[in-house]
Amino acid sequence: MLKTQREKTILKQGLIAVGVIAGLYVFILSPFLREGSSILDDELERKTREIKKYIAATGSFPSKESFDKLEKEGMALQRKFEELADFIDPEKTRISDASSEAGLYFIEKLHDLMKRFSEEASSKGVELPENLGFGDGLPKESMVESLLRQLETAELAISVLLESETIEFSAIKPLKSIEYIEPLSKDVLYTELPLQISMRLDTDAFVNLLLELKNASPIVSVKEVHIKSDEENLGDIEASLVLSTFRVARRGTEK
Repeated sequence: MLKTQREKTILKQGLIAVGVIAGLYVFILSPFLREGSSILDDELERKTREIKKYIAATGSFPSKESFDKLEKEGMALQRKFEELADFIDPEKTRISDASSEAGLYFIEKLHDLMKRFSEEASSKGVELPENLGFGDGLPKESMVESLLRQLETAELAISVLLESETIEFSAIKPLKSIEYIEPLSKDVLYTELPLQISMRLDTDAFVNLLLELKNASPIVSVKEVHIKSDEENLGDIEASLVLSTFRVARRGTEK
């Protein structure tokens, strides 16, 4: 039992101090400790994955020296990968911040391009595929980013081709995207976004298109080329191309 007022005061102050420390832990320190624990868990998981990759590739467990060397090489490769990713797939905003619906944003962009190209094509007597071959349905949100990239490819090609005096479009068709998976981690490295375009044009316009594609950014790869000469009009050809851009998977982001 507490006999004096002084002892009661000391006990009361002690209880208050304990309460303050508990409050600091719950409201201030605890979140930081949890975050630190999460960071350590993430780092442990990353190193575990690297060790598993090393064992799968070499059949042996890495020593400390070999693991340090492996980590340095991995960091160097990561920097090179990021530089290559920026070249092939430069990061930029593709969906307007003002748009609350990704599918509607794509449809609006498609219709705007169709209107712009239709006016230019009509003046030259050129007929464009309806909706530039992209259909008129509202796409799923998960498909919008890929469709926007394919639409960018179509925009580039059509802009160049409409400069020609003799151009006739047969088809424009976005093809199914292809995911390339790293065999050890099973993670997607990059996604190919192909677009087929078929037309009849003169050889000069065809060469000019290839030159413009060569200098395009994001980079455009000509995956397939089919050419047939026009026997009735010498100098004209029928050409079908598969043009691909690429969406690169980046560390810490979902693409």
